[in-house]
Amino acid sequence: MLHGLPTETATLHSELTQKGDGTIIRLTPSNKHAAQFGVHTDEGSLCIIDVCFGSGGTFELDGDVNDSLELVRRLGLAVISGRCEQRFGFLGVRGKIRLDGGKVFWLHRLFSSEVVSKTMRYEPYYQQASLPSRYNPL
Repeated sequence: MLHGLPTETATLHSELTQKGDGTIIRLTPSNKHAAQFGVHTDEGSLCIIDVCFGSGGTFELDGDVNDSLELVRRLGLAVISGRCEQRFGFLGVRGKIRLDGGKVFWLHRLFSSEVVSKTMRYEPYYQQASLPSRYNPL
């Protein structure tokens, strides 16, 4: 997903889970108003992949590995493009990612530390109206 983005637009981090039984990969934007994007998998299996963005909320993908990885790519590109937002409320956080083609994915996290209801609309990683024409995530 980083291929073709301008230098220093984002950094990629990976680490083992606390128990050492899985891997977490995070894409952190340089733009402080853009959303972080993350993926978690258990070691030895890509059957279940958890996706998160911004300050929380997860979406679990399971099933065909190739289909799941393609969806992770599309979700990541949507976050990079700024097509995501989160609503913080009394009972939790509700995140929304709009894919190309208009499909919407909802991510949830219960019991937010936020008390005040607000909506955070994230900016693109790259600050022009669209990604550079040379941007090709494949």
